[in-house]
Amino acid sequence: MPLVYRTLVSVPENGGDLVPAVSAVLSRWLSKRGNSGARVDFSSSGRHELSNRSCALVVRHDNTEEGLSFLRLTTESEKPDGVWRTSVTVVVDPELSPWRYVWLDMAVEPVPLLPEQPKVDVMPPEAARMLLDALPAHDGGHPLPSGPRIVRGRDDALVDALVATVRDPGRRLAVLATGAPKDVTVADWRGAMAAALSRCTGMCAVYVLDAAARGKVAERLPPGLDVPAGGVRTFLPGVEDEDDGSRHPRMNPSTLDTAREGEHIRNWVGAALSRRVRDNALAIRLPEPLQAVDALLSEETEDLLASAPPPSRDTPVAPGADPAAEIAAAQEREALELQIRRLREEVTRLGSQVKELSEERQELLAETADLTEELGATREQLNSARYEARWLRGQARDAGLFRLAAAPAPTDPRRRPPQDVPELLEHITDGTGLPYLYFTIDAQEVYELSESRKESLWVTRAWEALLALNDYARYQFDHPDRGLGFHSYLRENPDGYRVIPIKRLASQESDHVRNRGKLSEKRVFRVPEEVAPGGRVPMYAHIKLDIEYGICPRLYFYPHLGPGTTNRVYVGYLGRHLPVQQTN
Repeated sequence: MPLVYRTLVSVPENGGDLVPAVSAVLSRWLSKRGNSGARVDFSSSGRHELSNRSCALVVRHDNTEEGLSFLRLTTESEKPDGVWRTSVTVVVDPELSPWRYVWLDMAVEPVPLLPEQPKVDVMPPEAARMLLDALPAHDGGHPLPSGPRIVRGRDDALVDALVATVRDPGRRLAVLATGAPKDVTVADWRGAMAAALSRCTGMCAVYVLDAAARGKVAERLPPGLDVPAGGVRTFLPGVEDEDDGSRHPRMNPSTLDTAREGEHIRNWVGAALSRRVRDNALAIRLPEPLQAVDALLSEETEDLLASAPPPSRDTPVAPGADPAAEIAAAQEREALELQIRRLREEVTRLGSQVKELSEERQELLAETADLTEELGATREQLNSARYEARWLRGQARDAGLFRLAAAPAPTDPRRRPPQDVPELLEHITDGTGLPYLYFTIDAQEVYELSESRKESLWVTRAWEALLALNDYARYQFDHPDRGLGFHSYLRENPDGYRVIPIKRLASQESDHVRNRGKLSEKRVFRVPEEVAPGGRVPMYAHIKLDIEYGICPRLYFYPHLGPGTTNRVYVGYLGRHLPVQQTN
């Protein structure tokens, strides 16, 4: 089963008797499922049926002479979107002193996805929050709270503790730090972030800083690792003195500001922030001593899972029939029916997968052909540039400019291209690098492109398109007499200005789209009122970021260039393919 959630915490030896404490928490958690959950016995290994579609498996090992205690609870449930398995493991071993360990894993085997079915939504198990509330949980050498903690600048001890947590070399999980905006109190911002980051529970520690604390933290961390007011900095494990901040994602305040009204934050913020946090948590490897324990407990759990469920005490027995034979026959029938159902589901899943893979293969072949063509053109440009550089150096030597001919080229001042959707939005909203563009895009629509296997490709192509649009506007400003359209600009490929392959541009929508109100209305986007009365214009010109069926992102723009204009290109939409046929 693919792992979708993991948290690993350490508990100090002076934190009380760990196994009974965890057993009590898990008992309360299971009791929320009904009376069957409350009857699960944690004192010995065994299988317990919670319902017709879920069971609890307990594996327990105790060695009083060596002071060893291992406990694992595994619950498995069949739900409409798949089979979910949650495991909580406790390890007490004197050789691991002074720490004991608790970790929680959640995995899911989703059912075959139909086109109308949404992607599996992963939320942290309630057991994770309950364990963090009940235990003195630590990540590395520092506490791991279940919710955001406030750090005020007047308390140097709290500031120092936060900095030590960020720098802790033993830290495995992420640390999220945010500064309260000017229009929201620290306490209200804490509540807002607690709600927004509910998807991150157990996978990170969250801290909310006031202005004084942000200043003191900035003094104690490398210059590129600021904590923005109204934004969020994600500190991944392994903070170094030479860090420039590029490895630790930063959600810009202007990005987050588009998603809030006062202290109320829209849901996509939490989904976006939790992605990098979850990726980091899922990459955690258990310490080597725990890997052997994990293998032992996993083997015994699978044995329990494969065993027949215990007979129900309420099963009626026909008069004169052998109860043991009746129970055995009923169990056999149930096992066969379950096996048949799972085999049918597997056949359906594999059939759908074969169809999807065949379609994907054809799409990838077409895309590979396009990329091969682009690669050939890029290599030709590179060879031409290298030849030109050699020729220019030769000309410099022939002219007696030997130092110039031998001097290395200066570092390219252009920024590193973004790697994912949050970084792309960061580049867009920070106000630098794209002075000729004006954005009215909806950040939530852009975030719909995240968490896809093709996110990196889409982000790269979107950034290339924005650079080309910015240089197109710059070219028009530098050459007001030319009056080139964007299509002609790409075809001419002027020296010193960036372009994209012309086949990615669609200068116009089809007549079908433009002549149908419901479809054309989808292509009307916001612009400043100085551009158009009413602040909205139709944008039919767009750039195709992909040709594959499905999300197939598009970037819509509106050039406002030339005499008497604002000399800007307005980008009104960046997101999934807009509808091209009417629906009821």
